[in-house]
Amino acid sequence: MKRVFNSLDPLSRRGFVERCAKAAMGVSLLPFADQVMAQSSAGKAKHIIYMYMSGGMTHLDTFDPKPGTDEGGKTGVSKTPVPGIVLSQYLPQLAERMNDIAVVRTLQQRTADHRGASYWMHTSYQARATIKHPCMGPWAQRLLGKMHETLPDSVVIGGGGQHPGAGFLGPTFEPLPLGNAEGGLPNSAISQSIDDSIFGKRLSMMETFNSRFDHKFKTEEVAAYNQFYDNALELMKSDDLEVFDLTKESQEKRDAYGMNQFGQGLLLAKRLVTQGIRYVEVVKGGWDMHNDLWGNIETNAGELDKAIAALIDDLKAEGKFEETLLVLTTEFGRSPRVNANAGRDHHSLCFSGMLAGGGIQGGQVWGKSDEKGHAPAEDMVEQKDFNATIATACGMPLDQIIYSPSGRPFMVAGHKEDLATKVIKPEGKPILQFFS
Repeated sequence: MKRVFNSLDPLSRRGFVERCAKAAMGVSLLPFADQVMAQSSAGKAKHIIYMYMSGGMTHLDTFDPKPGTDEGGKTGVSKTPVPGIVLSQYLPQLAERMNDIAVVRTLQQRTADHRGASYWMHTSYQARATIKHPCMGPWAQRLLGKMHETLPDSVVIGGGGQHPGAGFLGPTFEPLPLGNAEGGLPNSAISQSIDDSIFGKRLSMMETFNSRFDHKFKTEEVAAYNQFYDNALELMKSDDLEVFDLTKESQEKRDAYGMNQFGQGLLLAKRLVTQGIRYVEVVKGGWDMHNDLWGNIETNAGELDKAIAALIDDLKAEGKFEETLLVLTTEFGRSPRVNANAGRDHHSLCFSGMLAGGGIQGGQVWGKSDEKGHAPAEDMVEQKDFNATIATACGMPLDQIIYSPSGRPFMVAGHKEDLATKVIKPEGKPILQFFS
């Protein structure tokens, strides 16, 4: 029986579960069927490569084209092997790999402010002056444990100073920041240029200076910072540092990803996750296209298209695709109305994202925007729902409460409190169809 069940395609299996439920109870249990089917592939992802399109990626010219309309502008389409699904003309390689990709076309944001929207997308919470919330990598480390003994659990490439990082989880969970992939670890060259005996003396002096402070202030925060520096010292001495060196890759491999910051960032991300790092974020800017969109989109989207296609192929060749979740998102979309400067302005009501690998069933689209790409026509997805889908793919519990140092409760994909019962519940709802 089990062999017959597993031989069915995903949609057939879902129908089989629903019919059995009807026969047994005389009612339709379609939502229950979704949950049963989702259990088969949820939690498969061991690693996350999070691709953040900074500036507000235009959905109408990437994952949700509207050809032949005023709103669609000059953007045509690339056909995919999945009937009824097209991507924009600027993503031909991803279109070819649509069977491996799941697209969300109805993301909606609560603000059209770059900083505020980026914070919402990364953390599932609104930015506040009194607290800083963690992004997904530190959440994974906190909920699932650290993966690599020496290497950091999270790395952010090109994130800049606005990245929320580990937030209230503290320095032990802080992602390692890299300005760019080709620069490697900037402090490794410094440590290599200093004699070991001199380096040891400097550490001994530092420990002497710090000892009184550490003895007087024995708090969790001080212990966390000490642990952070101990981890940094272990990393500086580790042979694992070679994983950050892209010169170890062939020029042919580097060319396949593209000799640009994003392409080399994804190649480094692939090296890092295959070495055991859980979460790598690669940031690609250039999407704030208020002017001359069609003069810029081909290059920007072309770099994205080439690099992600190479990453998918590379992970598949190494047998890592099913355990590595690829996430592509942005803070908001661009307006359907083309402005006087042949560009698109900020638009928070509707935009697109992408998931692949890590147990995600490709070849599907969730949600439908209206005919202008202005707003969701069905199945709207908030940032906390998108993050709940990421967490579900990795096996992170959505209902586990983590308290900030100030004693406030938080969950990985947002939370809400029942005012009557005071029960705290998860707010984000994963897209279960992506797992069935």
